[in-house]
Amino acid sequence: MRRLIGILCLALLSVPCEAGVQKVPESSLTLQVEESGFQGEWQVSLRGLDSALQLDANRDGEVTWPEIEHRRADIEAYLGAHVQIVVNGTPTRVGFKQLVYGMRKQEPFILARLTGEAADRINTIGVNYSLPQDRCTLKVLWAGEGMQQAEIPARNGALSFERASAARSAFAGSVQQGIRHIWSGYDHILFLIVLLIPAVFQLTLASALLRVVIIVSAFTVAHSLTLTCAAMGWIHLPARLVESVIAASIFVAALNNFLPRSAGGRGAWLAFGFGLIHGFGFAGALGEIGAEGGPLWRTLAGFNLGVEVGQLAIVAVFLPIAFSLRQTRFYRTGVLYGGSSIAGLCALFWLWERALRV
Repeated sequence: MRRLIGILCLALLSVPCEAGVQKVPESSLTLQVEESGFQGEWQVSLRGLDSALQLDANRDGEVTWPEIEHRRADIEAYLGAHVQIVVNGTPTRVGFKQLVYGMRKQEPFILARLTGEAADRINTIGVNYSLPQDRCTLKVLWAGEGMQQAEIPARNGALSFERASAARSAFAGSVQQGIRHIWSGYDHILFLIVLLIPAVFQLTLASALLRVVIIVSAFTVAHSLTLTCAAMGWIHLPARLVESVIAASIFVAALNNFLPRSAGGRGAWLAFGFGLIHGFGFAGALGEIGAEGGPLWRTLAGFNLGVEVGQLAIVAVFLPIAFSLRQTRFYRTGVLYGGSSIAGLCALFWLWERALRV
């Protein structure tokens, strides 16, 4: 009994008590780099500034805008002393244009807008950051070329970025976004798997693989076409309609598995036809990358590649398992009919939910 009480006490002691823990103030610095100049937005925790500069003049426990504005010169001097922008290896003078008060995650902050110029084209830009008791997220947006991001730890931190590597970083980020979207898009995955369930009913693994390749390729070609059209702004469909039709596509694919010869070419046509709609669904995630990904063609290519890598990873896991089980009663009854039934019911629920905005 004593041992049990001791274990419970240790477990309770191991649970962090958030009420008594002071969170490390967080800031974010975004630099928009042009050909030979830059502009920045620096969000700094007001709590950290108040601790360093005693901004609360009347000691009422709240820092107001008049108190901030009255100490503007001190705030700018303090911030300027704790950040240094290095352009092409040379420290550059930073000018502050504006201070703005705001809230983020229920924490008050100061937004300082800054600017700087360089004599030549900016090829490298670095940040020496020394704001005490603060952790900073740094973003560098190279105009028309891409975005780079890193975390600066609390206290003395230094980071440097190259214009030449921005394109590679932006392309890699687009690929990661594509993989992340297909893996988190449960409706896209379910549609693809439902189509692939009967595709393994072939005599050999090679013929099953060929059927899978045809289905996946049809889906890929279709969603790539509409994703491109949506990204270029040529075609726009309401998100409510797109999401509803995607749910309907899963139901139709599930119903197809109950029809004779469901392993035939019908799966490829379904993959292509409904893949056109799924492409508009992918366009929403592509839009989240925005201009940070650089030129649209590169962002589109990286995102498409990421989606395909994600799909191939799913197929690589599904195909060997499904082919090895295809002759068993579990697969022929439980997976083909039972699994398709469950997928169809889920699709009907999603259709009702999305179409009626429940």
